[in-house]
Amino acid sequence: MTAIFLARKGFNDITILEKNEKIGRKILATGNGRCNFTNLNISPQNFHSNYKQNFFNPISNFGSTDTIKFFNSLGIVELIENNKVFPASEQASSILDVLRLEMDRLRINVITNININNIEYKNGMFTLYSKTQNHENQKTFVSNASKAQNNDGQKTFVSNKVIIATGGLAGGHTGEIYKILEKLGHKIEALKPTLVHIKSTSAYCKMLQGTRIKAKVTTNSQREEYGEVLFTEDGLSGPAIFNVSRDFATSKADELALDLAHKQNIENVIGMIYNRITNNPHYNLEELFLGWLNKKVGIAIVKYSNIGKLNRPVNTLEYSEVETLAQTIKAFSFKITGTRPFKFAQATVGGVSLADINLNSMQSKKIPGLYFTGEVLDVDGDCGGYNLQWAWSCAATLAQNIDK
Repeated sequence: MTAIFLARKGFNDITILEKNEKIGRKILATGNGRCNFTNLNISPQNFHSNYKQNFFNPISNFGSTDTIKFFNSLGIVELIENNKVFPASEQASSILDVLRLEMDRLRINVITNININNIEYKNGMFTLYSKTQNHENQKTFVSNASKAQNNDGQKTFVSNKVIIATGGLAGGHTGEIYKILEKLGHKIEALKPTLVHIKSTSAYCKMLQGTRIKAKVTTNSQREEYGEVLFTEDGLSGPAIFNVSRDFATSKADELALDLAHKQNIENVIGMIYNRITNNPHYNLEELFLGWLNKKVGIAIVKYSNIGKLNRPVNTLEYSEVETLAQTIKAFSFKITGTRPFKFAQATVGGVSLADINLNSMQSKKIPGLYFTGEVLDVDGDCGGYNLQWAWSCAATLAQNIDK
């Protein structure tokens, strides 16, 4: 999107250097292949950073409404689900296709299979060094901005402006760019996976493997989220878990509790259990929660509460045991041992410190002519289109404020 905005502004010497065989691979993976490209409910609370000052300017400058209008202009019709915005086609490829078509129309130069391994800055000019496997996938229209030459197996590009839009480490990226940027004087905040599956040794995870529930998730760092939770063999996943995974990746938390009746207080839950016992005194513990909780979850609640065998008649329960069941429903707790690695993550905690960036222009405070957009920066958003919106907002802010 950055290149499109710049070309529309009148820059006619834009070259995109892409490490992969094709551009936009990460877009295809977003929203489970549907591309949740923005969210109508955006606030500073949806974004996280080590930077303690306000960093919301790019999104204030170019928000979700602007993003929708931009994609509308390219032919995308929006589909809105719980404030999440998708293309009506429900295909991530639609977003990528219209971006590629607009790049073609604007004659933006794209070179793929390029791996930048060093950037030097001298006398107002940047030299980018790369090794490339082949150039069969080059699509060349205009290349005035980057003059390339072969030299001992390396390809070099020279320009007075460079935009870093590499993304983070999520999805298994190698992250060479961070070392390059450190060498250029930028601070890199600690890199951790986020929007990722969390791991637990609890036997209940394996017991409930494949089960999906809705629950309020509370960490012992006091982070709260409500939404879908998926149990897996080695932990927990799902949107609500993804949104709290940051705290486990950064060691702020090591335990969470699932509230399976978040709209009810403990007294109400006790009353609900007693009503079930009164109405069906012939039930046993295995049958107590039928029609209320997922059957596997109900059995897990009984086992976790340690109040007897599953075939125990419910009309033999003492008040203290009913109270224990209610407490488990309100706080089904799990010890968390960490997260899965970056290749399973959707986003990255950490990155280029915002203290080194002018957030009104996205230009480096260290080196004039060096700009940044998106996830390479020390900002990560919640699950729900927020990270793509951050990238679009950075792109627009940069393009609006860059000089030719």
